[in-house]
Amino acid sequence: MARKVPKSRGWRGWDTGVRATVLGTVAGILSLLVAFVAWQWPKSPPGPGATDAGAAPSAAHETAAGPGPSSAPQSPSGPAPAASAEYLNGFAAESGGAFLVAVPRPVRGKDGWTDRPIAISCPSNQTGDQEHSVTYLLKGRYVEFRADVRPYYPPDADERSATYVTALTGTRQRDGEVVTAEAGAQQRATAAQSQQLTATVDDAEKLTLRVQCGDPNGTVVLTGAVLIPAD
Repeated sequence: MARKVPKSRGWRGWDTGVRATVLGTVAGILSLLVAFVAWQWPKSPPGPGATDAGAAPSAAHETAAGPGPSSAPQSPSGPAPAASAEYLNGFAAESGGAFLVAVPRPVRGKDGWTDRPIAISCPSNQTGDQEHSVTYLLKGRYVEFRADVRPYYPPDADERSATYVTALTGTRQRDGEVVTAEAGAQQRATAAQSQQLTATVDDAEKLTLRVQCGDPNGTVVLTGAVLIPAD
């Protein structure tokens, strides 16, 4: 007669003490595996710009947020401000005032012709009347003169008429004599294209504006004519 083999009782058939021993052994093995993996697995370095969520922003980020007060660009120094300049149209002519006329009606009030204009008539180009000069007294108080030269000729005039404006200074010498010298000139200005006339008038006692015209029917207008005071 064959021997009957008893059926396995499985996990539940194990004694309580045996089950506890097995569970403890498995837990120990798992703990060792976790520790080993944590020790062997390298940490990846943080990528560029990565920061901890709670970390304070770096100095580079603070700088990029906005420039400090000292970073503001400085404005380059330019011409003397209008407040320090004195416009020539506020001066009385010492001589030659009879040559000062009104701005020609066709351009009066038009853009470019309204900045405190001074208008000087062209000479007749007859004998004894080949230039018109207007003189202003400066008394050595200014260092520079500036103006835009705008000649005007009527429609029937020669379009190629040449205009010459010369700035002359009169400087008083120690013996009291006033010596006249050319300080600036403008010969390329036209009605369509003004040109700037500048002259150094440092220590000048007088400033003379001399006008010569190819066509006697013209008028020379100086706009924005200013004198820059000495410091």
